Amino acid sequence: DGEQWCTIESDPGVFTELISEIGVEDVQVEELWSFDLETLKSLEPIHGLIFLFKWRHEEDNRPVLTNYNMEELFFANQVINNACATQAILSILLNSENINIGQKLSEFKEFAQLLPPDMKGLAIGNCEQIRLSHNAFARPEPLISDGSSVSSSKDDDVYHFISYVPI
Repeated sequence: DGEQWCTIESDPGVFTELISEIGVEDVQVEELWSFDLETLKSLEPIHGLIFLFKWRHEEDNRPVLTNYNMEELFFANQVINNACATQAILSILLNSENINIGQKLSEFKEFAQLLPPDMKGLAIGNCEQIRLSHNAFARPEPLISDGSSVSSSKDDDVYHFISYVPI
């Protein structure tokens, strides 16, 4: 299926190349080994942070801000499987005024900015440039001796990327 999104590596180099492939220049992803002020200052400017969490299927009853200004904050629900890394990256890129996101991503942002979050998520999923750029960094799947690939089972750990941006 040409519309599917593959799993990509959790690697700052892959993320940096993905950002470049989408058409954004002069942005680099760095892995943090420490969260102290000195480390953060050495990496400035920081446009956002991406955390990788182990996903757990449970109800989250924490309050969620729903009355934000859609013209100021680009927030999209993830509605596409395997797109969480790219979506976390896009959340940072599309919410930073100090990044030149390039013509294509600027046009996408202009188109999707005032859509509700679920429709923004669908717009990301249906953006061929973003999907093709994402899929260019497919994680290699191991092969077993008969040539078929090993797929994940229900017991495998599942992880989810979440980005944080200064607002």
